[in-house]
Amino acid sequence: MRWPSLRGDRRGAVTAIAAGSLLASIGCLAFAVDLGSVYFETRRLQGIADAAALSAAAQLDTPFAAADATVRLNGWKQPYTLTVRPGIYRPDPKIPVDDRFTDATTGADAARVTITSEAPLYFALALGRKSTRISRSATAARANLASFSIGSRLLALQGGLANALLGALTGSSINLSVMDYDALLDTDVDLLTFTDALATRLHLEAASYDEVLAADMTTGDVIQALASALDADGSASAGSALRKLAGSLTGTADVTLGSLIDLGPIGAQDHAASGQAIRVNAFDMLRTTLGLANGDRQVQLDLGATVPGLTNVTATLAIGDRMATSPWVTVTAKGEPVIRTAQTRLYLDARVLPAGNLLGIASVRLPLFIELAEAEAKLSAIDCKARKPQSVSLLVRPAPGHVSIADIDTADLSNHKTAVAERPAKIVTLPLITVAGQARVDLSNQDWQGVSFDSTDIAGHRLKTVSSGSLVQGIAGSLVRNLDLSVKVGGLSIGTGPVGALVGNSLGVAAPALDTLVNALTGLLGIHIGQADVRVNGVRCGVPALVA
Repeated sequence: MRWPSLRGDRRGAVTAIAAGSLLASIGCLAFAVDLGSVYFETRRLQGIADAAALSAAAQLDTPFAAADATVRLNGWKQPYTLTVRPGIYRPDPKIPVDDRFTDATTGADAARVTITSEAPLYFALALGRKSTRISRSATAARANLASFSIGSRLLALQGGLANALLGALTGSSINLSVMDYDALLDTDVDLLTFTDALATRLHLEAASYDEVLAADMTTGDVIQALASALDADGSASAGSALRKLAGSLTGTADVTLGSLIDLGPIGAQDHAASGQAIRVNAFDMLRTTLGLANGDRQVQLDLGATVPGLTNVTATLAIGDRMATSPWVTVTAKGEPVIRTAQTRLYLDARVLPAGNLLGIASVRLPLFIELAEAEAKLSAIDCKARKPQSVSLLVRPAPGHVSIADIDTADLSNHKTAVAERPAKIVTLPLITVAGQARVDLSNQDWQGVSFDSTDIAGHRLKTVSSGSLVQGIAGSLVRNLDLSVKVGGLSIGTGPVGALVGNSLGVAAPALDTLVNALTGLLGIHIGQADVRVNGVRCGVPALVA
């Protein structure tokens, strides 16, 4: 056959193209396999570098030996070069990240580890290359960590009142015993252990703490994970109470815990170093989660005649959103948590028996409106000597607000951006006689107040109370004593006279019962009028944590 005749012959062209494409595909496949292998080995080396840095920071007397032992224990088989540099880390956001670590041998509180090794190549052998160099670094710094609580006044609970509150938040019939609630109030849960349990329940693998908290979940998931975390801590009675609660739920609501818990620098980790516990009260955690899941943040409790001294009580509660970027628990760049309560509005509409049978008055009405802003607590200082805690100082700011005897529109309670209009309360309403009254007590807005806990206070979980300086005891009684009454007969205003005296005596007798109810309700919500109760749950000195 002559060559010119092949010019127009197209038979077999597909075979030639396929052969060329196959060769290119094999080349791409080889490149992808080697690239994936290098990526996998680099990730693995980074994990080992992280662990080595934590070990070096934990044992700054012998940082190289500690880091090298960690590398060997993690089974890295390739030859490697290890560099360990002790130094000082300054977690100041104003300082550029690369400048926060400085080399130092005296007074070192951090360690920077660099591991250089080889990642094997497979298809690149055809080009004469067996491996490629990889290097990863990690820095860990010691931190003094303290866990504390705000608003955890551990008083005896009325089981029925607590069941009514949790039942209203969940839309279910809750029937926990007082012993169940006491178990939850007396138990703390480690947020990191809880997040690990939550990741297991949500089937999340290799997820950081922040990724777990940002995941979609239900209140049922949270309660079951809380129970598992308490079981892991040896708190079986509290875990049992939570499982009983989970079994009572007729439905669950969606919730995202990322808006409640901000673990700061710890959040990027997928596991916690030994001793890096961040503990909060189990009941506080449960109540706060259910409050977040309740969409309209407003519940109504019909307590009937369950409160001695009151013939009927209706309570309307509205929980407001926290300030932007201010979750319930925040861990700062120094590993220091900041804990806040939420804005709260509580309206009680109570009926009391009159002190006498004058004019056929069947009952006297006493409406009480309570509005509280946030209470805050944050870590001020930790005194550690020889890696043992000596004392912890907190800065505390009680919740400002006010308490009134007034009529309001309960539909306005949930709008925390607008002040609630208060009107004189209709205390007695008869065909010819009307008694109205209004009173108010303001809680002053305080600056941060310092409170210190020594080692004995910490070991005993001692509770300390910081007051706003305003009247905080006997609120209802104080309001009644300052109540400005007006009496109208047939539309004409008259002096208070015997009717006013009867109403005043009736309200005065009922005020202690109303104070007891207010204290119980606000205690369940983790807030107190004009006060902030704080305690230190535990301290860890020199706990290593990965830093940027």
